Amino acid sequence: MAEGEQLTEKRDSKRDLVTVPISYNYSIQEQGETRNFTMSGISLNLSDAGICFYTHVRLEDGTALNVYGRALWDGARKGTVKWCRKITEGLFRVGVQLI
Repeated sequence: MAEGEQLTEKRDSKRDLVTVPISYNYSIQEQGETRNFTMSGISLNLSDAGICFYTHVRLEDGTALNVYGRALWDGARKGTVKWCRKITEGLFRVGVQLI
């Protein structure tokens, strides 16, 4: 960053670094059949509006899912995948907007 430039935060809510195990489930349609998946991950950060986590599964933007984190909430939180980036082979970082 050049001298005098300021970093602009695009997020509406403050994110806290929180590293705890999470699980999530989602459904996809394949050849007229609904397939349900339950997977696990590790949270990276969390706000009232969203969560970022690491997982071994590539998730498509727009995928609706339920996120569970015993250390975070009493029950599941519904959300939508906003982005998914490959970190290394078999590791992805996912940004989810919570509803």
